[in-house]
Amino acid sequence: MEYKNREEYDKSKVYFTHDNCPFCDKDLSKKNKILYISDFWIVVYNKYPYFEDNINLLVFPKRHIEFTIGLNENELIDFLNVEKFIKEFYKNEEYFSFIRQTKSNKSVEHLHYHYLKWYPSARVIDRENYFKIKN
Repeated sequence: MEYKNREEYDKSKVYFTHDNCPFCDKDLSKKNKILYISDFWIVVYNKYPYFEDNINLLVFPKRHIEFTIGLNENELIDFLNVEKFIKEFYKNEEYFSFIRQTKSNKSVEHLHYHYLKWYPSARVIDRENYFKIKN
């Protein structure tokens, strides 16, 4: 899989809806390195990582939904398996996560969670992008 520069993504005009959703792509495994698949969730590396070390994971439901409120009970219960995988993946590294559920602002209209390695402020690679994420 080829990783892209985050700046390149930010400058793009692409907005992904249900019709062109990259997470619903039938050839997803050819375009992304799939790290984990559960009954209802998929975990991949983010193609446009926030930091240059590429330790930015994306987690999204197999079913195309836009908001957390649309998750059913089985998807919510199965998310615990994803959390266990994430914890094992990062081992002793600290990490944080945030949810993207949006209808605008250059994202994907498919619910997804970002998991990123935590960088204390002294170790931030790019302060500008760090504060965009934090705020």
